[in-house]
Amino acid sequence: MAEESTKEQLLELANFYFLNSKFEEAEIEFYKVLEKDSKCWQAYCSLGLIYEERQDFIKAKQMYDKTLELNKENKVAKEHISKITGMNNE
Repeated sequence: MAEESTKEQLLELANFYFLNSKFEEAEIEFYKVLEKDSKCWQAYCSLGLIYEERQDFIKAKQMYDKTLELNKENKVAKEHISKITGMNNE
């Protein structure tokens, strides 16, 4: 019987795929993380980066917005929202 992966294990695997530019695999694993913990801002932020890489800016912004909802001071999400919307929030 296979042991169920923990959120941390799934996040580690997702990050591994992400860092190796295996975005499709990373996306699947980040969603598995969110099934375990819907408040995992790291997964939302990484999904935003994946969608931005695919030039799906609407989905990317949704993920960054969710990141900021859970982690208001996240600089990556703030910077990428500014980049996507073309606004400078400084």
